[in-house]
Amino acid sequence: MPVVTVSARVTAAVKAEAAVVAEAHGMSMAALVRELLIRVAAGDKETLAWLDEARR
Repeated sequence: MPVVTVSARVTAAVKAEAAVVAEAHGMSMAALVRELLIRVAAGDKETLAWLDEARR
């Protein structure tokens, strides 16, 4: 089975939006992803609701 990176699965529009969010918060993209993963792992309801809405 070929390995597919997360980056390869994310659309250019989502990457661009994430870059804007990261810059607005003075974060690198890696820091933004780490923060999201931490919040999701902790079950942060606000973050999970935001991700669910973004998926629609």
